Amino acid sequence: MNKQLYIYDCLSGKLRASDGNFMTIGAGEKNTFRLRMKSDNGGSFAQRDNVCRFFPHGHVSSYSLNGVVISTDVVIHPERMYLFVLSGGCFICWYGTDSSRPDFSQYVPTIWYLYNPSAAEWYGPYSLTDLPMVAPELPGDVLATFQGLEHCAFLLRDIVSVAEYAASTAETQIEENVGMVTSPSELRCPNCWELFRPAEILSIASHPELMGDEKLGEHAMRRFLPERWNPSGLPLDSMGVSCNEYACPHCHCKLPPFFTETHQHIISLVGVPAAGKSYFLTSMVSELETLFPREFGMPFRDADPVTNEPLNEMRMRLFSAQTPQEAYLAKTHMHGRLYQKIWKQGMQVNMPRPFIYNLNKDAETHSIVLYDNAGEDFQPGSDTALTPGSQHLSVASGILFLFDPTANPGFRRLLQESTDPQLRNNLYRPGRQALLLAESEMRLRTRLNLPPSEKLQVPLAIIIGKCDTWKYLLGPEALLPAVRNGMFMPEHIDINSTRLRQFIFNIAPHICSSAEAISSNVRYFAASALGESPVEFMDERSGTVLIGPASGSVRPVRVAEPLLWVLHNASPSLIPSSHS
Repeated sequence: MNKQLYIYDCLSGKLRASDGNFMTIGAGEKNTFRLRMKSDNGGSFAQRDNVCRFFPHGHVSSYSLNGVVISTDVVIHPERMYLFVLSGGCFICWYGTDSSRPDFSQYVPTIWYLYNPSAAEWYGPYSLTDLPMVAPELPGDVLATFQGLEHCAFLLRDIVSVAEYAASTAETQIEENVGMVTSPSELRCPNCWELFRPAEILSIASHPELMGDEKLGEHAMRRFLPERWNPSGLPLDSMGVSCNEYACPHCHCKLPPFFTETHQHIISLVGVPAAGKSYFLTSMVSELETLFPREFGMPFRDADPVTNEPLNEMRMRLFSAQTPQEAYLAKTHMHGRLYQKIWKQGMQVNMPRPFIYNLNKDAETHSIVLYDNAGEDFQPGSDTALTPGSQHLSVASGILFLFDPTANPGFRRLLQESTDPQLRNNLYRPGRQALLLAESEMRLRTRLNLPPSEKLQVPLAIIIGKCDTWKYLLGPEALLPAVRNGMFMPEHIDINSTRLRQFIFNIAPHICSSAEAISSNVRYFAASALGESPVEFMDERSGTVLIGPASGSVRPVRVAEPLLWVLHNASPSLIPSSHS
């Protein structure tokens, strides 16, 4: 049976298997394993004709192998563990068959234990960077091992220099993190919308014994401000385990991966109950996932599939259903799974769950943060300390207002001959959409301390939804495309908007006047989340008649255009456009 040479780096946790070439150790960038040392190439492992050797190079006069100082090359025999200490690194070398090799996946080199043979005592756990501090108090024959490495150990005196190197690397990382305190930049939590500085970000403990957080309760891992880092720059919890998840210092909610490295754009979707916000949001995300790579060569993907799971589930439901009942998306409730309980300003409140998607442009990553608010969040009197779910309006990069023509008296009169069941629904309340816009304006002015004479600069997209029902009223001339030949066309958006504004002004002028009182940057869009009228069906559970998508017929129309326009305003260089 063929034998394989494996080298495990105890500092980085990197495991490498020989492919017949040399595996080198040194300071140079091209080495398999990089160390802080004088020589660009300090040594190499080689596997030739079933014989493995380690050759020291350059300025390396000696190294430690299984506790013995060696100055020449050595043969690595099969089925044996070799523990190397060389300058600022320590390695485990093993040569043999796959069936008998150690389970390197169980190694946790961030958690170290010491054994004193003379006293038959164990000490620990320690982080690697703790070892130089405890070594002077212990005998010279004390052994050092880490979690998962059974029946093998380094001599503590050999590991001290490696630990000092790790400590110096960690100090460099700490200095970099401390330097972040002076940075003028601030971050905004997508869960509670509070601002904080990068240096205030909390880490989420990894060790299972650190369960229980002061804000999130006994079933959440502890949040803490890190004070120690491993050589790779990851923070260490109090048990010495590296942590790769982070949390907001205000609400303690988990932050998306690589949160500090992205440009965040919060997009607020507003609409009355039954306007179709859930369907619109679901269709829009599905369209963006296809449109960005196809038209602009830019990936649009989940920032965190776990956090986005409710929205992704709605997408699967809507686009893979075989019946209207399977495709039906239930109304968003303020206490449903699209909301979460979080701590805000000293109390537990009900907030909409953020859905976050990343858009990559060259070396930059932009995060698109979306919410599916219940329509009741925007009703007068609902903006209280316990239900602050609509406050993202005041921090948004853009606002999408989904206007429901089937709930407007003027449209209903024009569509009297339509068979669309939405025109017969019992949720129709005259005037409530204008009231929602007025309420949104009041909240924005209050929170931003904006006097009545001033307007917001934030882009406001008025989306006339369900256009499959009314688009024939526009006449035979089609709206211009928002994207052409891989370019976003802002001039087409402007032409379409002028036409749509005149159209809706003739039917519901108060919608235009309310929108244009809020922002100086308003555009009008036509869209349909489903592409055709829904159908009525009998819900087997409740025995009531509901309205849902016709099975297999979901073909969204122009749902991505409002977000493209908002992103073009928020970051003009992000999307290739005719104005670039």
